[in-house]
Amino acid sequence: MVAALWLALAPAAAQSFGPSGGPGGPGGFGGGGGPGGPGEIGGPGVGSGPLILGPGFLGSTGLPAPGGETLPPIDMPGLAVPRIGSDAPLPYAPADEPPLGGLEFQNPLGEPELVVSARLTDDGGVIQSGLVWHVFSATPGEDGKLPLVETREGGTANFRLPPGSYFVHCDFGFASATFHTELTAGIARESTVLNAGGLKLAARNGDGDDITSEKLRFDVYSMDFDEVGERRQVARDMAAGQIIRLPAARYHIVSRYGSTNATVRADIDVQAGKLTELELVQQAAEVTLKLVNAPGGEAIADTHWSVLTPGGDIVTEGVGAFPSFVLAAGRYTVIAKHDTTVYSRDFDIEAGRGGDVEVITATDVAE
Repeated sequence: MVAALWLALAPAAAQSFGPSGGPGGPGGFGGGGGPGGPGEIGGPGVGSGPLILGPGFLGSTGLPAPGGETLPPIDMPGLAVPRIGSDAPLPYAPADEPPLGGLEFQNPLGEPELVVSARLTDDGGVIQSGLVWHVFSATPGEDGKLPLVETREGGTANFRLPPGSYFVHCDFGFASATFHTELTAGIARESTVLNAGGLKLAARNGDGDDITSEKLRFDVYSMDFDEVGERRQVARDMAAGQIIRLPAARYHIVSRYGSTNATVRADIDVQAGKLTELELVQQAAEVTLKLVNAPGGEAIADTHWSVLTPGGDIVTEGVGAFPSFVLAAGRYTVIAKHDTTVYSRDFDIEAGRGGDVEVITATDVAE
């Protein structure tokens, strides 16, 4: 049994609660006051001595304190203190401060978590987008292949997986990396370095104008040759201005303007963590072929076309009233066949100067 807790006055200087106090009186939790009385509850006072909490402080009324005084009840909004010996639960105040950084709750019964990230270089920042992650079980299936467990896209990825052995494959455009990890419990963090960079390709014509046609495409080849003596193709049909993500290395670039003979080649080095830009110069133009009865006349349909080099080799062929072709600069012979009649004429292509090539039925009959 707890008999009682009282506010006891120390012999030297006690702490008490009252209207106000002045010089010579006991110190309190206030800033002082007028003469004659003790200090108010508030800031720290001048006195010293033990502070003992009794039933009067806990909210009871009419209880005498030493000296015959009766302690008034204390009204402290928001504070509910149970009486001594009661069954009421003690009050709980949630912490205002966030938990310490780096401390994460771990569920010992939950599955392990794998957190994976990638960088272009050892000292580069974490890649935030454009990654494709594949997690494979390290145990082959019945077909002898590693089973795919999960896939994620974006930047850093989280996987909740059963404990075990896994292979993780990361794709970033045409660059990739694979690593092995073992999961037991808790959080496992893995980071891979792709050693990759970007390549941005463009082309302009011999007249200085940029080529914006959809017919402009780029192919990327490695510098290695296969068993039949051909380069290994890395990327095909890439558009101008598109950023191609590649492992750091030297590459052979082929610029194709159209699908005939306008082709330019160059070698370029791609550096890890950097964007490399390459602009090639084409010497070509786009022309439209027409078979007409008179200059500026209407094109005749159902015409079969052949474009030849001066030596007679076929460059391209087509059927229609006005087929269009991109041709490298040079001299050509065009053959037009309609019904049973064959027409022909020679023409020249200058870089960047395309237009119509008309074959006149009245004057261009082939001999």
